[in-house]
Amino acid sequence: MSSGQVNKTLVKLIFQESVANYTVLDVGCGTGALSFIVAEKVQEVIGIDISKEAIAEAGKRSTGNTSFFVADADTADYTVLGEFDMIVSHLCMSDRIIENSGRALPKDGVFAFACFHAKHLIEGGRRSRFSYTEAEMRQVLGENGFTVEYLEVESKEFPFKDLAEAVEIIGGKNIRRWQNDGRLQSLENNISRGGRSLTKSILVGKARKK
Repeated sequence: MSSGQVNKTLVKLIFQESVANYTVLDVGCGTGALSFIVAEKVQEVIGIDISKEAIAEAGKRSTGNTSFFVADADTADYTVLGEFDMIVSHLCMSDRIIENSGRALPKDGVFAFACFHAKHLIEGGRRSRFSYTEAEMRQVLGENGFTVEYLEVESKEFPFKDLAEAVEIIGGKNIRRWQNDGRLQSLENNISRGGRSLTKSILVGKARKK
């Protein structure tokens, strides 16, 4: 499967490890975009997501070494799902996910992730509640027994001509939230002041359990 849907740096960080015999947990796996990439080189991948629809879609494409379960990544006990050498997460992040991963991984276990950076789509006037600065991420990882081995921000500016193009960049399914929480109005104000670009900013990292 192509890694076009998934952050390329994250894929590279995962496969820097000797993963052939790994069992990997994909947290917030969605329809399995990252899971199926990882499954090409590891022994087993288990994916969890709170969306029944996403898990059903992933299950339709499941291979011999992949399995998918409906579970809330914030509240689930990962140890019930098995023993893991690595936990991965693509654009699904919270303090609880980091805490749960710290509890589930053995010494030298790897946590590899890509999440929203604090400046992601900041033109909406406020941070996503799922975003982190580098300093915040280092602190939470350290508090949960991890040593950071890689942590970098990847940012790109996306130009647009008008509000319709901006909405397309943001993603139509997100606009209702932007309308409800005031971000769409902030974006319109930004456009009225001459703003014609959106920032997509991703924090990519790898940490190892002490």
